[in-house]
Amino acid sequence: MKSLVCLFVLFASTATAQPDNRVSLQLGSATVWLGMDKAAAKRNIEAAGIVFSDKLDSGGSGIAVDPRSKQIFTLKFENDRLVFADRDWLRESDVLPSIVDALTSLIDQGASQCTVTHSPMSAPDKKVNRVLIDCGDRGLLLTYGTEGNFTTNMVSERIGRY
Repeated sequence: MKSLVCLFVLFASTATAQPDNRVSLQLGSATVWLGMDKAAAKRNIEAAGIVFSDKLDSGGSGIAVDPRSKQIFTLKFENDRLVFADRDWLRESDVLPSIVDALTSLIDQGASQCTVTHSPMSAPDKKVNRVLIDCGDRGLLLTYGTEGNFTTNMVSERIGRY
């Protein structure tokens, strides 16, 4: 894992910027981008067959659910503009392909100038190992561990800040 992350940092430094300079993320077959109007995001997401809830929490966060792939996406809006979105890349029990796909997406979208941080979480009933790859408006969160009787594994790509 350590060598994979180092390899990513080496390749990310040669990545090019996205041609239209929008920081975007694929949510199923829908594309959203930072600064996108909430109504346009809703139309775009629903046109892709994804269910988008109009009910946002008090912080402006909500979810979209793709019933076909059973994926849940998190979105956050401020002043009706998208400021955060994420997607989970984990699709199978063998996590390496998911990690490589997520890193490839990060590089293909022009990520550069990235920092890699190890941020473990520990409590009596929680032991979670997290690696954050922060490339400014784009990043990844790699997580595995246990909380109580539950095991968590996640490979999440994000745009914006939560």
